[in-house]
Amino acid sequence: MRSRWVVGVALFVVAGAKAQPVPPPAAPPLPTIPVPPAGQLPPLLPVPTAPTGPLAEVPRPGAPPVEYDHGYQYLPERLPERRRAEECGPAGRWWFAPSFELAWVPTSYAPSTVRLRVADPAAFGRTVPGPLLPVAGRSAGRFDAALNLVGGHWFGETNTHGIEAGLYLRTADNTFTGSSPGSLVLFPQGRGRATQVVVLPGAVVVGTFPTTLSTFFAAFDVNYRHKLVCTDNARLDVLVGYRHATLEDELYLGDVPDDRDDYRLNRARVLNSFHGGQIGLTGEFRANGWFVAGSVKAAFGGVTSEVEATGAFVGAEARTPAGFRRLAALTAAEQTEFAVMPALNAQVGRQLTEHARIFASYSFSYLSRAARLGDALNPTNSGLTYTDFWVQSIGFGAEFRF
Repeated sequence: MRSRWVVGVALFVVAGAKAQPVPPPAAPPLPTIPVPPAGQLPPLLPVPTAPTGPLAEVPRPGAPPVEYDHGYQYLPERLPERRRAEECGPAGRWWFAPSFELAWVPTSYAPSTVRLRVADPAAFGRTVPGPLLPVAGRSAGRFDAALNLVGGHWFGETNTHGIEAGLYLRTADNTFTGSSPGSLVLFPQGRGRATQVVVLPGAVVVGTFPTTLSTFFAAFDVNYRHKLVCTDNARLDVLVGYRHATLEDELYLGDVPDDRDDYRLNRARVLNSFHGGQIGLTGEFRANGWFVAGSVKAAFGGVTSEVEATGAFVGAEARTPAGFRRLAALTAAEQTEFAVMPALNAQVGRQLTEHARIFASYSFSYLSRAARLGDALNPTNSGLTYTDFWVQSIGFGAEFRF
C-alpha cells in the first residue's frame, strides 16, 4: 500500500515537470555602440558580410510554370503591341501613288487655213501676206499619255486626319507642214528654236516648214483629309481644300521646242487658269487581299482666259468663202468667269504587302468654262467663245506606304 502511494507521487511530479512552459531562447545581445564624446558623430557600423549560401532563383517569363510570388516584380519581355483597332487602315503614315495613264480630251478645230502677216520689206510699218498654216480640222491629239501623282501624310498615330495632294499632267503635240509662197521660213538655231521669215519680193518660190499645234493640261489640288467612318475593312473620309488647273493651246512655227522658250516669238496661244475651293469624299473597301477605292470632288471658283499673238501671228487671217479675213478673236482681252470643276477617280487593286499594292484606275475631270484656240482661229468670232473641257483616262499604278 505504501509503495503504491510512492509511485503515484512520483508520476504527479513528472507530469507537473512536463507541463512547465519551455522558455524562448535568449536573443543575441545587441552590439554595444559606444557613446561618442559631445560634438562628434558616432562611428560607422561594420559592413554586413555576404551570405555564403546560393541566392534564391527568380522565376522568369517563358520558364516552366511556377506559383506566382507576390514578393517578386514581374516585367514583360517586350512592350505590348498597339492594338489594330486603334489605327485606321490601311497601314502607314505616309503614302505615295504614281500612275501612268492614257487620256482622252475633246478638241476644238479651226475651221480653215490660217495666213500669217509679215513685215513688208518695201514699206516700213506695213505687212504683206505670209506663210500659210493648213490647221483646218487638225488637233494636238485626242488620245495621249498622262501622269498622275498622289501623296499624303497622317498627322496622328491613329491615321484619322492628315493632308493629301495630287498632280495630273497631260501634254500632246501635232506637227504638220506649212507653206510660204514668196518667202522663206528659216530656223538658224534649229527647228525647235526661234524662227525668221524672209520675204522674197517678186520671187516665184514656195517654201515649206514645220508647224506645231500643242495642248497642255495640268491640275493640282491639296486637301485636308479627316475620317468620317473607319472599320476593319473600310474607311470613308471628307476632303476640304484647293484646286488649280491650267489648260493651254498653242500654235507656233517649228518643231516641238527644246529647253529654250524663244519659239514663242511666233505663236498664237489661249491660256485658261482655274482657281477654286474644293470639297469631296474619298474612301476604300478591302477584302481577301483586294481593294476598291475611289474619290469624288467638286471645286468652285473662277477661270481666267487669256489670248496672245506674237510675231507673224499678229494680224493673222483665216480663209473664208469671200477671201481671207482677219482673226479678231486673237486680240481679245483677258476675261474671268465663274466655273465649276468636278473630278472623279476609281481604283481596283491587289495588296502585295502590308505597305505596297498595285491598281488599275479610271479618272475624269471636267471644267465647265474654257476658251479654246480653235474658236479663236474662227474668223466669224469677234471675241472669246467659251465651251466646256473634260479629260478622262485609264491607267495602271502602284501605292507605297511607310
